Amino acid sequence: MYLEQSDQLEQWMQRATADGRYGIDLEFIRERTYYPQLALIQIAVGTDLALIDPLGEVDLTPLIDTISDPSVIKVVHAGSQDLEILEQLSDRPPRAIFDTQIASAFLGLGLQPSYAATCGQLLGVVVEKGESWTDWLRRPLTPEQEIYAIDDVRHLLPIHDRLTEQLESEGRITWALEEMKKYDLDSTYHPLIETSIRKVKRAGSLKERGMAILMDLYAWREKEAQTKDRPRRRILPDEILVEVARRAPRDVEGLQKIRGLDPRDLRRHSGALLASIQRGRGVAEEDLPILHKKRRLEPQEEAALELSTSALRALCRAQRIAPPLVARGDDVENLVRAHSAGDLVEAEHSLLRGWRGEMFGTKVVGFLDGKFQLGFDQETGYPSLRPCL
Repeated sequence: MYLEQSDQLEQWMQRATADGRYGIDLEFIRERTYYPQLALIQIAVGTDLALIDPLGEVDLTPLIDTISDPSVIKVVHAGSQDLEILEQLSDRPPRAIFDTQIASAFLGLGLQPSYAATCGQLLGVVVEKGESWTDWLRRPLTPEQEIYAIDDVRHLLPIHDRLTEQLESEGRITWALEEMKKYDLDSTYHPLIETSIRKVKRAGSLKERGMAILMDLYAWREKEAQTKDRPRRRILPDEILVEVARRAPRDVEGLQKIRGLDPRDLRRHSGALLASIQRGRGVAEEDLPILHKKRRLEPQEEAALELSTSALRALCRAQRIAPPLVARGDDVENLVRAHSAGDLVEAEHSLLRGWRGEMFGTKVVGFLDGKFQLGFDQETGYPSLRPCL
């Protein structure tokens, strides 16, 4: 059913508030714009399911008011992009988010299990995914689109029940909820340029001055993309930004020599590009970005990294947790480097904080200290770290 009247939505959200939770999923299009274009909202309250057309006349305020309400759990699956839209609507970070994909990863279902796979493994139901790439902005929606959309929330609350039960029985509910706290943070939705720029392709090849110029170029492109509501790459691709920062030409003639810079983009943006270059050139030496160039590992450190990575993966397999959820390769390497230098500070290493430190990080450090050895648990058949005799 559709909630087409504002008072209908108000009644549903009153029920959701009384229940203390609801399931939600969004359909949107973002290929042609900077801001995702919200096309459909699906909601589950109790055993009831409904569609909300944001392109219609219904006032979304009753829904928006619950987004940052910590007393109402919002159940989503792989919700990062949906929550980005909800944060834009409410202008506040969402609170009390339960992401069933994250929760599933703590129970041996893989790092990023799909909604269909989660439904199948936890509930034994089959969910069809035939409308994934449909045009959700076209009206009217087809019956097939509506069925597909409703199915995306049909099982969210039963999955929430099942996951909560299993996580509590295995003592992992606090781990999962801790991981979902990232959705509460303003920085999740509005990261600093210093954080965002790490995702720019080939940015790591620049020196300090080039990075200062790139940061200004990135900020310009971000504002331009927002103003024109176009994807970042449609303004200028990462590769061109990096090359402009590297060469730092002083005039239009220099920009014309940059391979891949379209003449039309040059005509549109040459003034802005040269202004960014000039500002980057003007950054004082002491204010240039600090680039953390890693020294080459010593042979013994390389061996420690290989064994520590194996030990961590063994611990993850034994606990049925996907290793990438616990740590990336850089996290283990940073831990090994700090251990080798005798400079292990818990606050500086994600692998030593929270549930990661409790279950994995401290044991890896113990392994590096020679206090634990890698072996097999004969009862479980899984590898384990055991105290050295």
